[in-house]
Amino acid sequence: MNRNEEYNALLRELEQVPPALDGTVDRARARLRRRRAGRWWGIPAASLAGVAAAFVLLVNYSMPFAQACSAVPVLRELMAAVAFSPSLKLAVEHNYAQYIGEEQTQNGVTLRLEYLILDQGQLQFFLKASGPWDSYQAHPTLTDGDGVPVEGNVVSSTLFDRDELVGAASIHVLSDSFRFPNVLRITFHLTGESHSGQAPANARDDEEEETTPAYEGDFVFEVPLDASHLNEVMSIPMGDWVEVDGQLLRFALDSYPTHGRLTVEEHPDNTASLAGLDFYLEDEKGNKYEDNPSGSIGGLGNSRMCDTTFFSNPAHLTLHITRLDWLEPEKEWVTVDLKQGVALDPLPDGVELAVNRTEDTVLELAFLAPSSPSVNEGATAQFRMDSAMLSLESTSELVFYQVGSGSYRSPDGEEHDFGGHSVMHTERLWYGTDAELAVPEGYFVELYRLVGYEEDSVDIGLHFTQRKDLDTPISVTLK
Repeated sequence: MNRNEEYNALLRELEQVPPALDGTVDRARARLRRRRAGRWWGIPAASLAGVAAAFVLLVNYSMPFAQACSAVPVLRELMAAVAFSPSLKLAVEHNYAQYIGEEQTQNGVTLRLEYLILDQGQLQFFLKASGPWDSYQAHPTLTDGDGVPVEGNVVSSTLFDRDELVGAASIHVLSDSFRFPNVLRITFHLTGESHSGQAPANARDDEEEETTPAYEGDFVFEVPLDASHLNEVMSIPMGDWVEVDGQLLRFALDSYPTHGRLTVEEHPDNTASLAGLDFYLEDEKGNKYEDNPSGSIGGLGNSRMCDTTFFSNPAHLTLHITRLDWLEPEKEWVTVDLKQGVALDPLPDGVELAVNRTEDTVLELAFLAPSSPSVNEGATAQFRMDSAMLSLESTSELVFYQVGSGSYRSPDGEEHDFGGHSVMHTERLWYGTDAELAVPEGYFVELYRLVGYEEDSVDIGLHFTQRKDLDTPISVTLK
């Protein structure tokens, strides 16, 4: 029995609802009808049938049903795969998830590659790490089966808790000419951390009292890729120039099975550069497709991620812009006096800057910025970016926006890359030190580190200088 047959067999088994869950389906559907008034959840009714539809709804809205299903072999992994975003749910329902089910163990740490989901635009790895460390991060490096590097892509990864199956790493394709190899060799550089800052007792060497409070190891998997769904994309070509907030823009849309990409072109005569936008798409039936879906990287080059229209294929589609970020010329850099810890140039409205020397040769620079209105302000979380090329703006609970460009400039005019930064929601920064700082309520922190920097000032690049939330969306017809 192959994986698809096993999946269908499990769905048939679920047609017989356990007595303890009798009525759960009807209650979940009733709750969904109450919640979805005026909102589209990314699952057209025509695309789902019978038990499959009930299963997806129950995974998201009924904890008793989800717990009961978790006892069925393999279904637990399927639940994890469909619980992230509307686009990934649809991709899984249409058999785009490729089961791998391989694991390796090194020095007491096990990394399991459970699933991957692939289309021509991106590849997502669903991993689980087990071991003594509290959290892990897996950074993938790709080659083909012969060891030739796979180039033309950007990698993103995120911290995840042990024993939790998550979409831990993704490969994002940069150009239409990119091709995935038939056999992919993935080297995951896995790091593990302890929340206490000390190595767990069961991770220490028997002959040593202590060891480093972090773990590093490389895990290599070689998997054949199911190429049956590659080159599947529905595209709306670039439209005419339209005026948006005094600037000329035009738009195109590519909808892959797992995600959509809205591409924006800017007119060369514009007086400011577009640094970001929030939007949603709406079809002729009123169905909405949100931007920056859960787990996405937000933006990539001049493209912005959104829910896919691949499976619904609407006849008409309208773009509604709800927020715009602009970067004005001659204002791209802010000079910071590192001795005084102050910005010598204007910052974007509402943004503050703080500086702390954590060690003799280490400086930390923090932007404090007002959170997006959709943020769960009671939560505390942290993301680490592996590349300044990525505009990572969301997790499953929090929404961030990018303040700095990820670059800095020394007094001699030479530009450098920070190599990454952290984003967090927290009440206090640099807790327990002389530089401890209370973060204003409703603000988040974007934190950069300078190591070995000996100058008294530095220029930090800005991602935007103006941020405009639009009470009335700007609407553009795509087709």
